[in-house]
Amino acid sequence: MIETLISQKKVRKVDVELAKLLTGEEQGDGFYLILLLLSAMNNQHTCLELNTIDWQNPFAIDPRSEQMVTFSANFELNQVLKNLPCVGARQPVRVVDSRLYLARYDDYEANLAQRFAQLSQEPVHIDEQRLTALLAHYFDSDTHTTGAPNWQKVACATAATHKFSVITGGPGTGKTTTVTRLLAILQSLYENAPLHIELVAPTGKAAARLSESIMGAKGSLTHTSEQVLSLIPEQAQTLHRLLGTVPYSNNFRHDANNPIHADLVIVDEASMIDIGLMSKLVDALAPHTRLILLGDKDQLSSVDTGNIMADLCSQCELGVLPHYSDTWAQKLAQYCLENRYHSGEETHYLLRDNVAFLQHSYRFDGLSGIGRLAYAVNRGEQRQVKEILRQHHDDVSYFPLEEGFYSDLINRAAEHYSAYLQYAQEGMDAIAVHHAFAQYQLLGALREGPFGVEQLNQRIEYCLAQKGLIDIGSKFYMGMPIMITQNDYQLRLFNGDIGILLHDEQGALKAMFVGSDGDIRAFYPGRLPQFDKVFAMTIHKSQGSEFAHTAMVLPPLGRGGHNLNRQLVYTGITRAKKHIEIISDTRTLDYAIEQPIKRASGLYQRLTLG
Repeated sequence: MIETLISQKKVRKVDVELAKLLTGEEQGDGFYLILLLLSAMNNQHTCLELNTIDWQNPFAIDPRSEQMVTFSANFELNQVLKNLPCVGARQPVRVVDSRLYLARYDDYEANLAQRFAQLSQEPVHIDEQRLTALLAHYFDSDTHTTGAPNWQKVACATAATHKFSVITGGPGTGKTTTVTRLLAILQSLYENAPLHIELVAPTGKAAARLSESIMGAKGSLTHTSEQVLSLIPEQAQTLHRLLGTVPYSNNFRHDANNPIHADLVIVDEASMIDIGLMSKLVDALAPHTRLILLGDKDQLSSVDTGNIMADLCSQCELGVLPHYSDTWAQKLAQYCLENRYHSGEETHYLLRDNVAFLQHSYRFDGLSGIGRLAYAVNRGEQRQVKEILRQHHDDVSYFPLEEGFYSDLINRAAEHYSAYLQYAQEGMDAIAVHHAFAQYQLLGALREGPFGVEQLNQRIEYCLAQKGLIDIGSKFYMGMPIMITQNDYQLRLFNGDIGILLHDEQGALKAMFVGSDGDIRAFYPGRLPQFDKVFAMTIHKSQGSEFAHTAMVLPPLGRGGHNLNRQLVYTGITRAKKHIEIISDTRTLDYAIEQPIKRASGLYQRLTLG
């Protein structure tokens, strides 16, 4: 039975050993299998929801398998849990309501719920008349939201008046623009004692993009004094760097005993942050520090445990007014000088007044194929997705997995990449080469196999070599694009940073990285931390990035397509700014859209009264 679970990759050997350690059983029924299920699910789930277990097939084994694994019906679950020495408040396994936790994740989740609730209740003292005037100054000239609430204005009012806030929204809804205006408003409110603000993101690539976006958004802040503009920070850093990594440890220099020196911490791409890291961040906040989480609730969650942004934004629904309290709805009417933000529905969610949902896309209008496609995928509307793909939008291309598609895909990718390689051969500077490279990116759902990014990289590389655009006769070659996969704080290179190998002024081949400030940093390839070639990258790795033209290849169901999900497809589509190219069969696309990620968690429940 255990061999079947291992062979079908339902459990790992470490899960088996943990179950043995905690129960003292070599193999058994009842709690042994429950704990095995908890450990196996705990790769990304925070807990095991006992009420949702399919007792006939708890490990979701293919029904056609010769060996099915079922629970015995001869035990009472609550009685089994009550009598086990490893279950309890001070034990390695805990039961909270109908959820089973490993102690570490129970601690993380309870800590987050307690700290978020505490922060949400702490008052913020501001000049309300000044805030109302500043909101009018920065938003009342907006014309593109006429007839609908200005959700950016609502988000700024929310974040300015709460110690903890969450700002979520899809692609093109102006999250960074909103935050930049918010920073101008806050620094204007506290002009006599400016706030020390830290901008952070989970990866170096996301931090660089945040820096670039804020620098761009500052240029649109008309009628803002030079003093206030100078107080708006531009340089973001990784969350690990802010907390201060400790070598060979999962602890950080900054914690409850040594808090971060900041008045405000803004975390971009918060959906990528796992529950452990987020818990350590809130522990490291000083008593006076504010926290703002920024991100897309519908994007892929962390590759590790947790689903924090989706949990915090559980009540957000596109086209539906927020369930604000009457008190906060009245305050919003006062600050924003209008009253159309409140659904009037009762809710017991403690953070209902702390979450702002940006619902208007400034990038994609109603005719945009990319915008309509992302919306349809997000809503699980399979027929609408197919209709959009059939309509031949200028910004959407669809290529079915028909005979010859693979070579066509490689040739198209090679054709796109030839532009930046020609720039490199002509001796253009690194900034121009990087800009040309970022015009196109091929995304894959898998790492391995014929549809995985490893083979896609090899095929594209070989095709470019045949065209004479690169020389793959050596390990490192001019024009080779790479992505850092391991943080190196000494070199200031971080997971997700993209470099291109180019010749410097002395003719030496170096990996050149362009910072958000346009600064070019060059390194000999041998000095670099771990990296991958990046003609193709996984959709997971693409988070925090945008490309003018994005191509996304999805494997058929028999070749890894069963691992796809709705959030993965949505994330891939929303990396595209001007054009999305989808390579897939309709069965795979239908299947993926039908599979929303549902990670077991109790965070929302802990933040809900009653």
